[in-house]
Amino acid sequence: MSVTTIIITTIVGALIGGITNTIAIKMLFHPYEAKHIFGKRIPLTPGVVPMRRDEASKKLGNIITGYLLTPEVFVEKLQSKESQKFMDLFIDRQIQTIEEENVSIGDVLNKISPNLKEKILSFLYQEIDSKIKTSSDELMNRSIESLIPHDAKETIDKEVNNLHLVINEKIITYLTSDKGYEDIYTMIDDFIENRGKLERALKYVVPKDSLATRVQGELVKLLSREDMKSIEREFIVREYDKFIKKSPSEYISKIDQEKATHSAAEIFKRKMNLEELLDRPIAQLNERMFQSFKTSGKLRLRDNITHYLGKYIPSIVKHLKLAEVIKRQIDSFDIKTLEFLVFEVARKELQMIMLLGYVLGGIVGFLQGILVPLIV
Repeated sequence: MSVTTIIITTIVGALIGGITNTIAIKMLFHPYEAKHIFGKRIPLTPGVVPMRRDEASKKLGNIITGYLLTPEVFVEKLQSKESQKFMDLFIDRQIQTIEEENVSIGDVLNKISPNLKEKILSFLYQEIDSKIKTSSDELMNRSIESLIPHDAKETIDKEVNNLHLVINEKIITYLTSDKGYEDIYTMIDDFIENRGKLERALKYVVPKDSLATRVQGELVKLLSREDMKSIEREFIVREYDKFIKKSPSEYISKIDQEKATHSAAEIFKRKMNLEELLDRPIAQLNERMFQSFKTSGKLRLRDNITHYLGKYIPSIVKHLKLAEVIKRQIDSFDIKTLEFLVFEVARKELQMIMLLGYVLGGIVGFLQGILVPLIV
């Protein structure tokens, strides 16, 4: 057994083990592309990672989303104390900004998108015009009867049924008044004077004042008769029924309807004053409600955000398709960059593997140097 032989086998074994491990590590990435001789691909080219890159990135994406970035992990992180404190701080800062800078709803809208406030106002005004016009067209083509509330309809029906009595009473009161007598006298006088000689001669037989008194009395008697009252009632009820069965469009022209609709829309928009409402500071819209929001309201907002995000995170994660995103990101890396990242992260471990190759190779060589002479 020679010491020189043992030293040589130990050195050669260490070199073989170390160099083999070094080549194996390098072959993880090298060569980057397949090499060919006489049109045939050389085995083990390209390296393991470039060759299996697509499969590896897909599996890595599935592993990360299946075991690491699961919906449960997001929900747990969302419900953690750190996330709750962050949301509280964020809400407090927004409230402070709203108060100090007198932020209005219009300001918020314009921060989301330039001129968004004007666009929304224009849209709302157009909607108001459209809705009022649609409602106006619908109402104008409905029967008047359908537009009257049921209780009001019953009240009106009762009033219409008794309207002839009111009218009779008013007419009789008028006829028996001095004014009524004077009007009857004047009409009789006009009638006699504007007729022929025979009619004018009548005033010498029957004085006009006596004739006026007779006519006045007869008219009062006629109006006081029950059958006359019945005729009046039937006439009024019949005309009333005809009236309520018709639609407003039969009494109102299209031009007048358009004017009324436009006027109603303008009054409605002026009363709502949406522009002033959007320009009013949020803190001043309802001071009591805003103060309540600063204390308990913000906590409810935080809890609601946490609840709804937690509820929809599984769906959000599913639609994000994180596994595909991770795969695309890995595939987008240049292979040299990927190699650099891997060696940068696992440099110490890879160096240990190479060193272990030298050590194990040296041990194998040392044992060979001892055992081979004994066997031979």
